[in-house]
Amino acid sequence: MQELVIQNFGPLVNRNSVNLKINKVTVFCGMQGSGKSSIAKLLSTFLWLEKALVRGDFDVNELSAKNFREKYCAFHNIQNYFKADTFLYFKGTKYVFSYENGKLDIKERTGMRSFIRPQIMYIPSERNLMTALDNAEDIRNLSGSLSVLLDEYTNALRNASKPFALPLNGFKVTYDKSTNTAWLKDSEFKIKLTEAASGFQSLVPMVIVSRYLFNKIKENKKTGLDAASGSERRKIVERVAKLLKDSSLSSSMRATLIKQLHAGYFNGRLVNIVEEPEQNLYPETQRNVLNELLKVNNELVLNQLVLTTHSPYMLNYLTLAIKAGMLKDEVKRSVKNKDELLEKMDDVLPRSSAVRPKDVFIYEILPEGEIRLLDNYDGIPSDRNFLNSALSETNDLFDALLEIQDEVEE
Repeated sequence: MQELVIQNFGPLVNRNSVNLKINKVTVFCGMQGSGKSSIAKLLSTFLWLEKALVRGDFDVNELSAKNFREKYCAFHNIQNYFKADTFLYFKGTKYVFSYENGKLDIKERTGMRSFIRPQIMYIPSERNLMTALDNAEDIRNLSGSLSVLLDEYTNALRNASKPFALPLNGFKVTYDKSTNTAWLKDSEFKIKLTEAASGFQSLVPMVIVSRYLFNKIKENKKTGLDAASGSERRKIVERVAKLLKDSSLSSSMRATLIKQLHAGYFNGRLVNIVEEPEQNLYPETQRNVLNELLKVNNELVLNQLVLTTHSPYMLNYLTLAIKAGMLKDEVKRSVKNKDELLEKMDDVLPRSSAVRPKDVFIYEILPEGEIRLLDNYDGIPSDRNFLNSALSETNDLFDALLEIQDEVEE
């Protein structure tokens, strides 16, 4: 579980230095412009830098505060969010980063911690652009995260051996390699994806890339060294040879180091960071999409899913998944009609999408830039949050109109 502290960065203030702990499922909710994406982008940046250091892409001493701001944070267009009193702290598996008074400090964590290299995917809210336009790959000056998403989306389409099933009423996506055209179809019709409704254009790259990247990780686990690049394979061979010659190492220590070295070169888990998964989607479809993202996340213990949202439906559907996770554990402990009860559960929410309360953190980003961890009651997230309050405000406004109506009728 990583830790992240952000103070005085963009719209975020965080006077109380709330420590954001990144769980298996972590959600940042709040109104537009509150800083949800700022948190997600910083998290993505730190995760990538830690991965690059473990992989040996560069040395700790080569990473300056200026490069951190102007190169790596610029990838997510947050290089101008820094202030004179910005404070950042990130504790990962192998490294601790701190940024204060314009200076960046990086320390390697002591002890033998196993680092499982992550496939880090940031899915930005601008993803509709990719599927709404023909030849999106020819567009210049795309943001870094959108450009990476476009590359993975294109790879997924071109390497597909069968249509992509969408979590929506039997719809599928097919790809014509001869014309580089993605098609949306069901049992009755077929149209170009560029002609589809905006909800499909938001949903398709998010779902396809999430599933594609996880399938790549599964394949990498099978293929071993073949999954690494040529330069990576050479580095592995050289470093293993060096470890084998080191007489100061015990056999158990040598085996541990070789195992860690191997893990550092292969993606063994997926960290999926998704902005606004609800974008342009009907509430029922939001639920289906969330279930699909949770299903992918559940397929490996060390996978992580990070969401930003301003949809109260997303929080409510996540509550269903948590309740299902609690119920699934209870049913498994029961002796009678276990299979029957589990099948009934699947009719409500797929077991593959259920999550345990201990694996979920929900943070609310308040309009004034403060952060709080959402309370829970017996494992179920509290409904006392800004998004649900916004929904209930409609009832209050309606009551106010009724009072005016009463005065008119008097």
